[in-house]
Amino acid sequence: MQTTSPPWNTTTKAIVAVSALALFCLLVWVFRGLLQQVVLAVILAYLLHPLISLIDRRTPANRVTVVLTVYLTLAVLVIATFSLVGVTTFQQALDLSRRLPGWFEEGLAQFQLLQEQLPESIVVAGMTVPVAGLVPQLPGWNELFSQVFDLLQPILGRSGSLAASVVTGTVAVLGQILLIFIISIYIAVDIPRIGNMIANIAHKPGFRRDAERLTSSVSQVWAAYMRGQAVLAIIIFVLVSVVLGALGVDNALGLGLLSGALEFLPVIGPLAGAGAAIFVAFFQSDPSFGLTPLQFAIAVAVAMIVIQQIENTLLVPRIVGKALNLHPLLVMVSVIMGASLAGLLGAILAAPVVASIRILGEYAWHKMLDLPPFLDEDHGQAEAMNNSVSASEERPSPEPPDVYPLSFLPVFKDYVWGGRNLETSLGRKLPDGLIAESWEIAAHANGQSRVATGPMAGSTLQELLQRWQEQLIGDSVELDTFPLLIKLLDSNSWLSVQVHPDDAYAQEHAGDLGKTELWVILHAEPGAEIIYGLKAGVDRERFAQSAATGAIDSMLHRIPIRTGDAVYIPAGTVHALGPGAIVAEIQQNSDTTYRLYDWGRTEDGGRSRPLHVQQALDVIDWRMVEPSIAPPPILSAPNGWVREALADLRTIGGPAASSLLTTEDEPTSCPYFQVDRLTGQPGAVWDGSCDGSSFHIWGCLSGSASLHWHGQTAALREVSWLLLPAALGAYEIRAETHCVLLKIQ
Repeated sequence: MQTTSPPWNTTTKAIVAVSALALFCLLVWVFRGLLQQVVLAVILAYLLHPLISLIDRRTPANRVTVVLTVYLTLAVLVIATFSLVGVTTFQQALDLSRRLPGWFEEGLAQFQLLQEQLPESIVVAGMTVPVAGLVPQLPGWNELFSQVFDLLQPILGRSGSLAASVVTGTVAVLGQILLIFIISIYIAVDIPRIGNMIANIAHKPGFRRDAERLTSSVSQVWAAYMRGQAVLAIIIFVLVSVVLGALGVDNALGLGLLSGALEFLPVIGPLAGAGAAIFVAFFQSDPSFGLTPLQFAIAVAVAMIVIQQIENTLLVPRIVGKALNLHPLLVMVSVIMGASLAGLLGAILAAPVVASIRILGEYAWHKMLDLPPFLDEDHGQAEAMNNSVSASEERPSPEPPDVYPLSFLPVFKDYVWGGRNLETSLGRKLPDGLIAESWEIAAHANGQSRVATGPMAGSTLQELLQRWQEQLIGDSVELDTFPLLIKLLDSNSWLSVQVHPDDAYAQEHAGDLGKTELWVILHAEPGAEIIYGLKAGVDRERFAQSAATGAIDSMLHRIPIRTGDAVYIPAGTVHALGPGAIVAEIQQNSDTTYRLYDWGRTEDGGRSRPLHVQQALDVIDWRMVEPSIAPPPILSAPNGWVREALADLRTIGGPAASSLLTTEDEPTSCPYFQVDRLTGQPGAVWDGSCDGSSFHIWGCLSGSASLHWHGQTAALREVSWLLLPAALGAYEIRAETHCVLLKIQ
């Protein structure tokens, strides 16, 4: 009898993929009426994301509270601004939208009359010059003007109708605005998860790194473009309104609003805004300064040209930069095509969409030609081949600020087995829902800690590594990433029965590090237990047969745990944490887990979490037979301290001990990290030094202590962590009360 699900063949995969694509297109078509609101909501969330993230990092409030506060503040500001200047501005925009078509027709008529009144030729310096030949024939120009106006007319009409609706308080428009706000709030809350979600989708095929790079590149395009255009729109609105108002042009505020809104149409928009101002000036009944209509229009044209030059030479390079990296002609064509396909929204989004397609297209083209998919990799290979880089072309790394102990903002994970004990027992401020893990110090693709205080506040640990790796982690660390991951676990129910691979297997099959870990039990309810290794007599064949049917419980070795226990879990150990425990976990910087059994649980939607039985069978260490928790070795320590080695094979007792340690001189310490538990009496002092070779991490599990370096002090309170950079130098740890600390390196 077949006990595992057979894989799909290529035909089945193709049918499912095409069906999913067809279903997606059908849903888009059916709900196309909501598409514009959804896109506008996404744009709004994207524009506000930097502000929300900044507040989220700098305040203890959870992200939902921050998002609601920002959106409420925005709504109040919009209402207040509209109350002060909005009605007048929108009324002028409405007036413009009604008058411009008539002015356009009148302008064409004036041009026709001018052409008819011109002589056939004039004599210049004895030469006869045909005037009619120098003036463009009206039919051709009429067709061109009509095409341009056909593009702008829906924009003007839509703007006018929107202005009229807002001014008159139309319920439908207010309802649409409310809908956009609500959708945008939900999107803003979940923006941090989107990148991880894309990376996780690409993780299994092995393209996580490519997905992260592409997501980052596309995000940079959209961020620079949308936020840049929004800032430009505000600046141009103010600038045009002030300049045209000073010149005495009618509807100056409306023209400013129109010019600002048209900033979202690259190339074409600024020209259209200038053209509208010139039309208004030419047909103004009472031109300022005693000028004729033509002279007044020329003066306004000069003013608009100056504004555009300021924009192009000063504002755009500093605000938008080279976000699109597209030729202006391609931008103009894309705007026209976008307007033809999707109206106003298509015209606005055309340029960043084309820029995103360019990024994805370059990646696909390089992959098809078996070239490095990213330019920096291509350049790196060329440099390696040439082995010569001009010193004048090298960019020195920015000098790091003075190093100091780093504390971090945690990253919370809402897995199904979590609870609220990190809040009720440890006083942590948690987001809503069941929180299973708090990543205290992390530089992994699935979670990035940000510095909480000091000059580096707001930077992720990975960003600091990219800039100042040696100063941060030292010259003895051979990895290009941070080697460790520090977590807190709250097990409100059983974690899945699982096993982690070693480095070799993980790097080959998952593109990740292996995972050896250490659990320090901060709290255990009476009766709490863990699964730790296998029972005697279990081999691969027998275990594989039972795992195929999910009947492995009788083969799992369970032991009780108590507060203060330290459980060393080398890669390959079958294990699971039971309910009723809060655990500090020190591990390699990996998020690769192979599940063997998940207690029949389902996620939202009724789906079971995936199992990885075959991979687990490949990596299980069959020597971990009925291990027990042995007392940790006691190491030498200064007066007032008791020092225990926790990440050590000697902490593993039972039958497994003799299998793991076959000779007396075999190394027992963990090859990936050293964890010492230090119990200090009040007033005890520990002298330490980060001498440039490696970083230190100090964690306080109970009591309180203080860190002193270079005349400065930092507190170590209960269940808190400090990362001491490798370049910090000498320091002292002083026990303020009876305390239990962890020293990790």
